[in-house]
Amino acid sequence: MQDNPLKDLHFLVAGDVMLDRYFWGEVERISPEAPVPVFNLRYITKTLGGAANVAHNLRSLGAEVDLAGVIGEDHEGEEFTALLKEKRIGLRGIIKERERPTTVKTRIIASSQQLLRIDAEDRSPLSQASAEALKARLKELLPKSNGLILSDYAKGLFFTDGLSGWLIRQARQRDLPVLVDPKGFHWERYQGATCVTPNLKELKEIAKAEGLLTQDMPAVCEHLCRKYEFSFMLVTMGPEGIYLHHPEIKKKFPAEAREVYDVSGAGDTVIATVSAFYTAGFPLEKVVTLANKAAGIVVGKVGTQPILWEEIAQYV
Repeated sequence: MQDNPLKDLHFLVAGDVMLDRYFWGEVERISPEAPVPVFNLRYITKTLGGAANVAHNLRSLGAEVDLAGVIGEDHEGEEFTALLKEKRIGLRGIIKERERPTTVKTRIIASSQQLLRIDAEDRSPLSQASAEALKARLKELLPKSNGLILSDYAKGLFFTDGLSGWLIRQARQRDLPVLVDPKGFHWERYQGATCVTPNLKELKEIAKAEGLLTQDMPAVCEHLCRKYEFSFMLVTMGPEGIYLHHPEIKKKFPAEAREVYDVSGAGDTVIATVSAFYTAGFPLEKVVTLANKAAGIVVGKVGTQPILWEEIAQYV
């Protein structure tokens, strides 16, 4: 296998971190008490979710990673940090808030089909003390980073006044590429990022907020790039693939998935793969091609799972 061009890169991922928990089992009958399925639990697994899944993808591709975010002082937070240590992801940027629970997504899976998802979360902004503590950690971590990713899941971190803008400015002063996985329609918080990677639903939300619903995708992306000073945009379109909007390249890349079992985490894989190979200096079209292939691989897995270097190396 060829030498890994990502092994000497170091990334900082900041965003809404969470613990993904899976209840695996079977449904063989309907309850006599109510018209609902009876789920027979077989086993439970836990993995890294949200911004932590972005970091997990980067680590699985061979890069070094530090993760920054907030968790609670609870058992789930302890499980989360144990997973970070197991995956060798830097946790210096993880802040604990006593009053905030660790965000947990629990999925009920029967015969590879998701029956139900249960979310436990607090979406309030960080306290002032936590925000200042996080900024201090980020100032320590940025100088050793080759790139920055903001993973916004609308769970509270980037609701904190000025945090994302401050972080983007800090990174750009160091000439670091900044890639953002956005949420909602307050894109002023991403001003000056190198690239944003919305999915179709997120693009429609911001297009509506900007009064651009009647415009086609290239026109919407052009407006957003100009207004918010992005170098380029990537729109993930599910089964339709990925659209790249760059001043010199405007191109759709057809989806690569052969069989789709679970789309959860595919956006995390895309932004991690794009960040890794873009920072490594690969041509942009090659970068998007690799991200497209990586997404096609992970949607063929059940549950939130990262792309592995061994799975993508042949395409590199």
